[in-house]
Amino acid sequence: MRKIIVFIALLFISLSGYSQQAEPAYKASLDSLKLFIDLSEKEAILNRLVKAHPNESFDQYRAILVDNFVIAKNSAKALYYFNQIQETARIMYVENFATGLIGYDLKAAETLVGQELNNPKNANEERLYLLQLYSQVEDKLGNHEKAFAAIKESYEQANKKSAGLTAQYYYLMSKTGRYQEALPELEKAVLSGLANDDLKNELKKAYISVHPGKDANAYLATLTNQFDNKYKAEIAAKMIAEQAPEFKVKDINGKEVSLSDFKGKTIVLDFWATWCGPCKKSLPAMQMMVNKYKNDPTVKFLFIHTWETVPNPKPDAVNYLLTHNLDLPLYMDTKDPVTKKNPAVTSFGVSGIPAKFIIDGNGKIRFKELGLLWPNEVAVRQLSTMIEMSR
Repeated sequence: MRKIIVFIALLFISLSGYSQQAEPAYKASLDSLKLFIDLSEKEAILNRLVKAHPNESFDQYRAILVDNFVIAKNSAKALYYFNQIQETARIMYVENFATGLIGYDLKAAETLVGQELNNPKNANEERLYLLQLYSQVEDKLGNHEKAFAAIKESYEQANKKSAGLTAQYYYLMSKTGRYQEALPELEKAVLSGLANDDLKNELKKAYISVHPGKDANAYLATLTNQFDNKYKAEIAAKMIAEQAPEFKVKDINGKEVSLSDFKGKTIVLDFWATWCGPCKKSLPAMQMMVNKYKNDPTVKFLFIHTWETVPNPKPDAVNYLLTHNLDLPLYMDTKDPVTKKNPAVTSFGVSGIPAKFIIDGNGKIRFKELGLLWPNEVAVRQLSTMIEMSR
């Protein structure tokens, strides 16, 4: 309830701010699409503006509606507005929307990715990426032959066969019953830290098929222990001991906090922004981290919104978290009107976001992590290890 009350207050502030600074004249209506209002009202605003300004591009605002309808689990409306986006622009949004659909409507996800595979506007590199996405959908639908055919085409044509792509290729190969060939590569995936629970289960299945009568659980445990020992050594090698700057940021209620407020606690700073795709993609994993440590009073998270591109970034940041079911402690690092710089992120010397810093109870930076950590399981494992080593 507290979040909703705070948001309503921000809503009125943001509406007045946008209406005063809107340029062109209809930009205030477009900005209102970012706010947490009724979806039918958002539709009406967009459709009215599209009709009044037929020569303007509204693709990014259609994308907002698609995102909202995915969250609302209205697949039909999500697909409808996705198909209003120009064919050349859809590739920018397809992964985000497909990932959302996979969570509740696999057939809609199959339709979305399948139609984009047939989109002649996509380059070959984009098609290979879509094949990987399509293989994930078909795998979850239980269509393992179709899933493997898609990943096989992508894998064989890829100029660079990444470890992640290779792991997915042999995982789906095993799903089609080719256990003997897949098993060594599945083992490599575990030893490289690329194995999620699905791949580990498939490895055990392949191992039992190739080595009947042997203990697959013991085999997996041996591989996991080998990886853990190597992994911890690699993480330890990244450890530093730099004094953290005495930064100051404000929470969404305007309360200011600084480094000294967290003395004796391990803190995780995550610099992000609503316009930053990799930042937003990393937030579900960070929600997993917050949930993991929610009962540990010695570990604190600060999600610091910075490098804003709008006059009043707070409503955008609050609304993004609310509409994406993210319960993250939000802080604002707003631009200094004199220096024209965002003071907190500047004090850490950040050159790109997302940027994460893990600071120990003595105010020392122990780890820096720049860029997107992916997939979620990898991010959680890495950051958890860093936190434990920083205590």
